Amino acid sequence: MKRLVSISLLASLSFFSLVLFAHGAAKSARSAAESVQLTKTDMSGNVFTLSDCVSIALDSSPQILFSEADIIEKQYLLQSSQKDLYPSLFFNYGYQYAPDAYVPFGTEDYYSYTFTIEQSIYRGRSLITGVELGELDLELSKASMAQTKNDIILAVHEAYYNLLKTRKFEEVTVQAVEERKAHLKDAKAFYEAGLIPKNDMLQSEVQLAGAEIEFIRAKNLSIMALARLNTLLRRPVETEIEVQDVLKYEPSDISWDQAVQQAKKYRPELRQSEIAIEQADKNIILTRAPYLPAVSVSANYLKQGDDPLAQDYPIGPSEVKTALATLEWRFWAWGQSKDEMAAARYNMKKAQESQTELLDNIILQVREAYVDTLEAEYNIGVTEKAIEQAEEDFRINQSRYKAQLGTTTNVLDAQTRLTRAKIEYYNALYNYRISLMRLAWSTGTLIL
Repeated sequence: MKRLVSISLLASLSFFSLVLFAHGAAKSARSAAESVQLTKTDMSGNVFTLSDCVSIALDSSPQILFSEADIIEKQYLLQSSQKDLYPSLFFNYGYQYAPDAYVPFGTEDYYSYTFTIEQSIYRGRSLITGVELGELDLELSKASMAQTKNDIILAVHEAYYNLLKTRKFEEVTVQAVEERKAHLKDAKAFYEAGLIPKNDMLQSEVQLAGAEIEFIRAKNLSIMALARLNTLLRRPVETEIEVQDVLKYEPSDISWDQAVQQAKKYRPELRQSEIAIEQADKNIILTRAPYLPAVSVSANYLKQGDDPLAQDYPIGPSEVKTALATLEWRFWAWGQSKDEMAAARYNMKKAQESQTELLDNIILQVREAYVDTLEAEYNIGVTEKAIEQAEEDFRINQSRYKAQLGTTTNVLDAQTRLTRAKIEYYNALYNYRISLMRLAWSTGTLIL
């Protein structure tokens, strides 16, 4: 009879402890999560969205400012090359003193000023080609800026999602610590009641210490992720910011063939390589130009005299007007032009081969990003289901432990599996987002 009363009392105590444990663990986890969230919210007045972070990074990036300055520089250089096509005007004023001059062949004081206009007619297409090269340089700078924007936007996306991911890791580890604290509390009660051996209680303490270590690691990952995002936003690395979470799963519908076609069409690096080939072709023309005939015309007005205003010239006319057409041709240079032309053609061949290698690398980048996206997308469904299974497993092992039908090891292992399942789920979810952005970056569509 006493044994039956003892068993009933033990069962009642176990049931009551189970209720208290579940309530206490839920309350502790809830409090810990709210504490983490409160800290982040209180230290920042605004919630930053992903588009906010991208805009701030683009507006404040030194790389963008450098690219903008480079574009402006190329615009001025283009304008300068265009002005080589226009006539040039010259003015010259001179004075000559000749005390031994003999009239009527000279004067002691000789003043002159000259106005000249000169226009190049033909220089082996070098002038037009110079303008075309200026236009290509400007287009190259714009393509380089597009590449810079592509890189910055990808970096912001990765930093943003990594911050969200590491903060989720932090929340999961906080909850794991609270669960292990609650379990240790029950284990101590059972040990004091003589229901479990001491090594079970010690095992709970060891697991709690391990959970606290994992929490510190997760917190440090979160701190570094915040520092990376702040660096891109040009803010002090320790500045706390609240970012809007993105937990919604959106399936990707891009096909492999579509991804390849987009990369060939939109990747700014490919446009840069095309421009490099065009520039090499134009340089062939510039290399040949000095060895072709050059034609120019000019008109000259001379005013001369023996006074500073050159109003009167005793030994000749005070005004002299001339027109001149010039043909200049360097027709022999010991084969130098042949050598330089061959070098220019091989330079163009280098640019073409470089484009082929670049295209191969881009296709490889697209393939890697595409496969990573498929893998991350698959992992979301698997890990989501794993969480449900781990939660049920943890619940069953808790119940069995409270009823003294299971061991501490069963409960702690179940807790570990649940924590790992949650971390793997958030890892898959945010890695999928990052993979999508890397795929967009590899196809050149991130800034479209």
